[in-house]
Amino acid sequence: MNCLFLSSDLMFGPRVTHAAAIHGSSVRTVLSPGKLEDELQQRNYELVILDLSCSLFDPSVVLEMISVSGQQIKTLAFGPHVQEEKLVGARQAGFDEIMTNGQFNQNLSQIFTAG
Repeated sequence: MNCLFLSSDLMFGPRVTHAAAIHGSSVRTVLSPGKLEDELQQRNYELVILDLSCSLFDPSVVLEMISVSGQQIKTLAFGPHVQEEKLVGARQAGFDEIMTNGQFNQNLSQIFTAG
């Protein structure tokens, strides 16, 4: 599975990449919306994971970019449980799955086996 990880958390990215690699998946970390657009034009992806703590990405804009790419990509957003408005915003934007940071950490391995 090819995955895009949209986050500016450079410490957490390697954990996601490692969990994916264990299951034969690859992850590219994307630090900006412009880079997301480039990646979607260059390769096919099965999963996009959005870190809602990263203020550079708006969930509805991310989904619009995916739509414009013509790819059928599963989407997952995660964020702090105390920032409920961000979690609700991602759900309202249309993300397939929403998790708190704790849920994401706990299910990290399973995310790449479900693909």
